[in-house]
Amino acid sequence: MELPTFSIEPSVICCDLCNLETEVHRWEEAGVRALHIDVLDGAFAPSLPVGIDTFQQLSRKTKLPFDVHVMSQNNEWFISECIKMNAARICFQLEGERHPEERIRQIRSAGIAAGLAFSPETPVEEAGDLLKEIDFILLMRIKPGYAGFAQEEIQVDMDKKISDARKQLDSIKPGMDIVVDGRVAFEDIFRLRELGATTFVGGSRSLFKTPDYKTNYKKAVEMYQR
Repeated sequence: MELPTFSIEPSVICCDLCNLETEVHRWEEAGVRALHIDVLDGAFAPSLPVGIDTFQQLSRKTKLPFDVHVMSQNNEWFISECIKMNAARICFQLEGERHPEERIRQIRSAGIAAGLAFSPETPVEEAGDLLKEIDFILLMRIKPGYAGFAQEEIQVDMDKKISDARKQLDSIKPGMDIVVDGRVAFEDIFRLRELGATTFVGGSRSLFKTPDYKTNYKKAVEMYQR
């Protein structure tokens, strides 16, 4: 299942975790075209909001594709488990993998698009020739696993990082998707799109800002298209 080009995705870990199936159906009704799935191991990233079995069960409750972001110290195992989900694509943190080429092959051999995720302090350039082998990148604006820490704010010049990444990727694979994740507010969306981002992960500052998911999503799309 392919993901739509240009997307605004709700982060599932921001949902009411005691009522995930109901929450996902609410997002279906709101009109979203994909769900962002954060898979954390509690070690690489200091958070473990939802276990892998829950996500696998959830994938059988919806037809929405999963955009999966793995943050772990054991990517091989987590990726093998994520392949069992309704995953349209899977990315993993470059910082947590000694053999990224093997993980990319692991994902692609399952017929799933593969990507690399970068913590705020990690330059995209560190991926080197791997950028030629992937389908998208994800740029974190805060440290992985710190979304629940209210005091964790954007520490680096992410606008410049997004703009530079757009230029670099367009010299390799024009139009490659750039996902932006972390503290994405309504008012950020248009500016970041102009810088070259194409997909946005929505959390407490946008898609979950009010209990009215349909209105939140409509506003996010309007900000994207203005």
